[in-house]
Amino acid sequence: MASGRVLAPLLAGLLSVACGEPPVSEAVLAARPAPLGRASEGVKLGGDLYADAVAPGTTATVLNANNAVGAPDGEAATVLGLLNASLLLDMGAGEEGTGNLKVYYQGVALSVATQVDFLRADGTVLTTGTLRLVNVSVGTHIAMVPFRGGSASYRYVRLRGSVIELYMVDAIEAEGRVVCGDAQTNGVETCDDGNIQSGDGCNSICQVEHGYTCHGQPSVCTDVDECYQGTAQCAPGELCVNTPGGYTCQPDCLAPRTVCGGACVDTRTDVLHCGACGQACAYGGSCALGVCVGGGALQFTATWNRDGDADLLVRTPTGKLISFWNPGPSDTTDRGILDVDARKGLGPENIYWPLGTTPPSGTYDICLSLTTFTPDVDVSAPVQAHVVVRRPGQLERVFDTPRIQPSLNFECAPSEANYVGSITYP
Repeated sequence: MASGRVLAPLLAGLLSVACGEPPVSEAVLAARPAPLGRASEGVKLGGDLYADAVAPGTTATVLNANNAVGAPDGEAATVLGLLNASLLLDMGAGEEGTGNLKVYYQGVALSVATQVDFLRADGTVLTTGTLRLVNVSVGTHIAMVPFRGGSASYRYVRLRGSVIELYMVDAIEAEGRVVCGDAQTNGVETCDDGNIQSGDGCNSICQVEHGYTCHGQPSVCTDVDECYQGTAQCAPGELCVNTPGGYTCQPDCLAPRTVCGGACVDTRTDVLHCGACGQACAYGGSCALGVCVGGGALQFTATWNRDGDADLLVRTPTGKLISFWNPGPSDTTDRGILDVDARKGLGPENIYWPLGTTPPSGTYDICLSLTTFTPDVDVSAPVQAHVVVRRPGQLERVFDTPRIQPSLNFECAPSEANYVGSITYP
């Protein structure tokens, strides 16, 4: 542990060096590349919140300055009790600090109060805070320096010497600013699904909305089925109908709904009663027009508004075309699957990637070819195409497009007459 007996000889031995070499100016800091500290000795992981290097402007009165680089490891730099002593640390390009600063320290014999400067990338001072080191016991301790620079960010941190005492710095760590919509749940956030839209379970200020549960990062929000859980409060004789974020109580189960297990459900869309009471779809799947269709990592489901034969086509980012003549799963479909091919009625047709598979990243083109309809498709007898795209953790994407002419081609691209739209994954 440092003490007054240690401080005196250290100060005496280094005083002449400190007085003979003034600190490097802030202008020089921007013009000279910072020498790498110990963080450069191994593989550096991007996005860390610790200092990456010792920067020019660190005075010779700081001993073992490189020990303050990287995560705390028990080895520390020594900042001597001189007015012009300065330890200048570089947080790293692209890893600028945006919040308060944690200082991991040790070796304090007396309480220390000194200043910390937060500097921009050009070396100019953004704001200054007070570093108070009060724990004199053995081991590494943490002190917090408030950052009062608002929404600005700092590239460099300068720790100054103390007039009374020396102290030892093991590491510094910048706390991240809480940002709603960055897919990371921090601070007072109870969820963060990567957007600032309300109505999807995680609202515009990153709080879980009533009637939903949210888990993970980014948050995936699921509607709470109060009717199924038995937590709904409906009057005797009323039926509970689940809705996104809540439920309603109905005096009767009106068509097209059906009473299944004491609940009023729509067998056209209910995954537990798809097509008939008790007919549950497989895990990860969904129910479309009373037909269980596969789902999971990525799903495209097409329906239409009058009787006929339509064919769903999806072109993957690698150029693979999934259709009724290439249903997969195989390398020719990038492991995607066409599991439902409706040749009459209102659909559905469904293309999906099961849970546990990884669809290629990029742009997917969606097409719907109108093969056989009676009467024929024209301006007086259009077909309303309805395609729903589901991606975990994101809102459903819906394409509603009126079709006024047949499209018998089985290619899929934005230039084709059967083109519906495009989405990106993830």
